[in-house]
Amino acid sequence: MIGFITGRVDHIGTNFCLVDTQGVGYRIFLNTGDLSRIQVDQKVKIYTYLSVREDALQLFGFLSYDAYSLFTQLITVSGIGPKVAQGILSAAKVDAFYLAVKSRDLKFLTKLPGIGKKTAERLLLELKDMTGPEGLEEEGTAGGFDGDVPEDDTTTLGAVAEGLSYLGYTQGEIAQVLKKLKVTADSRAEDLLKEALRLLARRS
Repeated sequence: MIGFITGRVDHIGTNFCLVDTQGVGYRIFLNTGDLSRIQVDQKVKIYTYLSVREDALQLFGFLSYDAYSLFTQLITVSGIGPKVAQGILSAAKVDAFYLAVKSRDLKFLTKLPGIGKKTAERLLLELKDMTGPEGLEEEGTAGGFDGDVPEDDTTTLGAVAEGLSYLGYTQGEIAQVLKKLKVTADSRAEDLLKEALRLLARRS
C-alpha cells in the first residue's frame, strides 16, 4: 500500500490533483477542503489510501493524518465506500465528525452527503469506540460530558453544540466545553448553552 506521496502539484481538477513525483504523475482524489488548500507547483505531502476494485485502482488523498485516519475508519462501516467517506470529509471537519459521534448527534450525521438515518445509526453503533484527534480524548471533569451520552440527551447536546458553532466557536473549543457540562434528565439546552458560554468566558 502507498502510505503517502510527496511531490509537486502538476494539475488540479474538480475532485482530484495530479502530483509529479520524480517524473511519475499520481492522480489523487481529494476532498474539497484539501483541494482548496493546494496550488499548482506547490510541493505537497499527501497521505493516501489505495482503493482496489475490479475495474479500477484509485488513490484517495488527505493533507492531514487525522483525515486519513477518519477515512479508514469510515470505510469499515457497512454501506460506506471510499467516495462516500471522501464526501463526508468534504462536508464536515474531522473534529466536528468525531464530536457528532461522541454526542450521538443523528441530526448532524444525516445532513452529510450519502448518509441517511439508517446509515447514521450504523455509524453510531460501529464507531462508538472510535478515537479522535488529540484534544478530544482528554478526561472530562466529574459529572461532565465524557462521550457516553444517554439517548435522551442527544438532541440537547446537539443543540448546544450547534448554538456554540453558530456563535463562532471552533469544534475543538466546543468538544472541550461539552465534556465539562453536567447533563441530567432535566437539563434544558438553553441552560446548558449559558453554562457553556460561562465556562468559555472563564477560559478567555
